[in-house]
Amino acid sequence: TSSDNCNLTNSFSIVVQFLLALVAFSILVFKRYREPRYERRSFLVWSLDVSKQAIGAGFVHFFNVLASQLFFKNQDPCSLYFVNMFIDTTVGLFILYVLINLSRYLLRDGVYAWLKSGEYGNPPQAKAWLAQCGIYLAIMVIQKLLVSPLVLLPFWTKFRNFLFSPLKGHGKLEVVVVMLIVPLFVNAFMFWIQDNILMKRRKRRSSVQLEARINLLEEDQVELREALTPTTTS
Repeated sequence: TSSDNCNLTNSFSIVVQFLLALVAFSILVFKRYREPRYERRSFLVWSLDVSKQAIGAGFVHFFNVLASQLFFKNQDPCSLYFVNMFIDTTVGLFILYVLINLSRYLLRDGVYAWLKSGEYGNPPQAKAWLAQCGIYLAIMVIQKLLVSPLVLLPFWTKFRNFLFSPLKGHGKLEVVVVMLIVPLFVNAFMFWIQDNILMKRRKRRSSVQLEARINLLEEDQVELREALTPTTTS
């Protein structure tokens, strides 16, 4: 029956997807409080970073859902969604890293520096966030255009049939597995890495402390040299 088959767009799946969104948000909250205090972003800057990631992740998620459910007829949408997610968190994440860093390089100087990911100004400006959202969404579109053809590779069919054959006839269980259980681990990794990619780069504390200690040491050496140098009287 249809109720025994996977369906990514019915009410049950929507509830599971909502739970997935809560899990993703909780991961990013946990990550923020794991950041050292000297590097921790303000709540406003963190919110801008997270909302930008949410827009990109939402686009990819709904693209994968619609592609898996509607574009491939007479195939299991849950297994197709799993393959899409697997590609996004491997090849797709690498492409995202390359494209974000390329955009940083191209925008490194001049009047467009405020478009660099994570650079919102002081105080943060809404126009910088909006522009960066547009750039990030464009990057996600390019990423999906590059990785989507990989789903059509023939070996994925045998892989999907083998991996999901034990779940055949248990549509709701399939949804929970691919929408909640697997993303609990896979998306935790992806969101953590994506947040590191999107946030503003900071100089490491160790290098800052080392520079300060070197400066103090040089000042002490100058003072010691002056103290040991005999003064001449006229």
